[in-house]
Amino acid sequence: MSRLALTCALAATFAPTTLFAQDASCAAYIEATTPKPDRPYRVQQTIKVDKSEMKNEAVYINNTIYTRSSDAPGGKWNATPMPDLKEAIAMAKKTTSRCSVTGVDTLDGKPMNVWTSYATTPFEPKPSTWKTWIGATDGRVYRQMSEGFDQRIFYDNVSAPAASDVAQPRKRK
Repeated sequence: MSRLALTCALAATFAPTTLFAQDASCAAYIEATTPKPDRPYRVQQTIKVDKSEMKNEAVYINNTIYTRSSDAPGGKWNATPMPDLKEAIAMAKKTTSRCSVTGVDTLDGKPMNVWTSYATTPFEPKPSTWKTWIGATDGRVYRQMSEGFDQRIFYDNVSAPAASDVAQPRKRK
């Protein structure tokens, strides 16, 4: 799951406090980082805050995002419908700025264009710098980094977690 998808999934609950005007330099970047409904993927993510580290996983398949953190009760996954991509794209256009290809690299033997962008989130209105590896031949996002955040995205052999591994939603009283 790209930073965009993660941010948008969280933003369904929170509204950003500071927004940039739409930045035309980010159109190709936003297109590359927008999830494609017909393209399942798996994410491994590490978040470091102060001296603690949290590892999360996510699987996007069939318009559902399955997420699991390293401290999930019973190791269970949570299933959530994918947020409306139109809203996600609109938010990305408002919160992402100064996008540019700043280098080339290889990742797992694949040639990558390395992008730099700046973004706000509902949790951090001060712009943070993002470094994103996008496949030079397929246009897919393979890695994203920001201070305290490192995310790897994989597209091969993606499948939904077994139903027995997915937490059941709590019943409302």
